[in-house]
Amino acid sequence: MNKNVKRTVATMMIAGMTVSGAAGVYAGTNMEKISAFLNHSIGFKINGSTYIPKDENGNKLAPITYHDTTYLPVRALSNALNTPIQYDSKTNTIYIGTSTTDQWVLTNYTAAQLEAIKNAFAGFEGFETAYAPQMMIKGDALDKVAATGDGVNLFFKNMTVNVSPRDYSHDYEGTNVTLSNGATGKWYTQGKTSMLTVKVDDRYVTVSSANGKLSKAQLEKAAVSVTKVGAVQTDLVTVSYTAAQLDELKNAFAGFEGFEAAYAPQKMINGDALQKSAATADGVNLLFKNMTVNVSPRDYSFDYEGTTVTLSNGVKAKWYKPSDTAMLTVKVDDRYVTLSSPNAKLTNAQLEKVAVTVAKVGAAQTDLTTVTFTAAQTKEIKDEFAKFDGFTTAYAPTKMAKDDTFQKVAGGDSVNFWFKHMNVQISPRDYSVGYDSTNVTLPNGVKAKWFTPSDTAMLSFQIDDRYVTISSADKSLTKAQIEQIATGVAKLK
Repeated sequence: MNKNVKRTVATMMIAGMTVSGAAGVYAGTNMEKISAFLNHSIGFKINGSTYIPKDENGNKLAPITYHDTTYLPVRALSNALNTPIQYDSKTNTIYIGTSTTDQWVLTNYTAAQLEAIKNAFAGFEGFETAYAPQMMIKGDALDKVAATGDGVNLFFKNMTVNVSPRDYSHDYEGTNVTLSNGATGKWYTQGKTSMLTVKVDDRYVTVSSANGKLSKAQLEKAAVSVTKVGAVQTDLVTVSYTAAQLDELKNAFAGFEGFEAAYAPQKMINGDALQKSAATADGVNLLFKNMTVNVSPRDYSFDYEGTTVTLSNGVKAKWYKPSDTAMLTVKVDDRYVTLSSPNAKLTNAQLEKVAVTVAKVGAAQTDLTTVTFTAAQTKEIKDEFAKFDGFTTAYAPTKMAKDDTFQKVAGGDSVNFWFKHMNVQISPRDYSVGYDSTNVTLPNGVKAKWFTPSDTAMLSFQIDDRYVTISSADKSLTKAQIEQIATGVAKLK
């Protein structure tokens, strides 16, 4: 079905919700009694195929005709069109498509859960590498992991994720969909449960929600996040570059016109250490004790056969072997990053985990200091956030320039932190929408956007269920400093 037709149908679906959907919800409030007709003469065809709308119990549904307008059975059509319908009882709002109430969080598996996942995969010869979703709806949780005869099941509270060398959708008729990362998935029904299967690297991932708590759109988003489980987080430590190392890094990049911005890994395997940075003819090498990181405008993997993998942040990368050393190349912003371990001390999984952390080098840590709020200021900040229904958790910046000072906090349609040299806004609204922008990757790997609504450049990024916008009206802070400050915005303790 083309987009215009789908939009038209969706509009009729909205109109039809009051008579076909949540009548019980509105009874006694804004309900108005009408006389309408069930119109059994209308048939449905979707993409050329006959469609019979049914309710959740399998009973046939009919449209309603009222004052020459036809109102369609909204939930049945939402399933047919793969357009989720959700109702928020707190705000009496119907959502068509992805609900703004969706809150996605990182799965953050514990060490014990990671061990269980890896053990479940370990028994499959040629299939030992563990895969798992990196994102889930807030409130969901991994309950258990179980190996089957030909795959591994990850049982969450509201979804099941199966990873297998077998394509379970093969014997079923279904509907192909294109996921947000460009991969093709297939929806089909097994019993009364809708299942989505998509190929990820050399295996098939099947996601479903047996209790019906997750919509198809939500399951598609979860499916996109399924990727290889890398090194346990406890294997990684933050790279704390000294001022001298940062200067050496920046000087190495400075000689490349149009490519001056310095990039480096923010994490390394515990026990590793940066030894030196050196510019080459077409890039910069960062030489660690146990790994080499090359940043270049050139894709060194281009002329080699290799294996494509999906990193934990969803980005595609390529493993290849130009000689005896395995190399991983991934594109980060406008450049290519190649990682290797010449002494073979690091595993492929560890190098993949480090690769995800390569980002623009911001202000030197010595340029910044910690923001310390008094007890009175902390209470004032929490009071401002408490005014937002469903948005009560307080967040605040924890980093600022050394000569900056916190002045006040103020509310409105956002919570504003006023410093002497910067303004930090935390809001349910994305202020960058509608403006031309430039995408950047922050030093902690988070994607952000620079935009300029007037004369002041602003940085916008999402943290949990809210948007953060940082700017320096007096222009005393550089973009690199603001990007580094952005990494320190966190829940207020």
